[in-house]
Amino acid sequence: MQTIAPIERIWQITKDLELAAAVGEWERAAQLADERSPLLTALVAPQPPAIMARLQAIREIDNRIVETAQASRQALGAEYQASMQASRNASQYLSIART
Repeated sequence: MQTIAPIERIWQITKDLELAAAVGEWERAAQLADERSPLLTALVAPQPPAIMARLQAIREIDNRIVETAQASRQALGAEYQASMQASRNASQYLSIART
């Protein structure tokens, strides 16, 4: 029974992390990942099948979070590039308007 409590805490943190990622709260997601990491590394092998199944579900959630993070990073990068171009365009306009 002792091994059930840590895995349930890890599971809850993982679900919270999944929610934070889904709503774009990346700072919160990073905090949760930092909180969860030592709990994961503290698990010792071998584990019962139920815990191994839960760890597999956690791995799948983590993979989806990574995909979401990559997509968000790409979207933010595109938004940044568009903003920088708009800024350059405004600067060019001001230069022309002043002449």
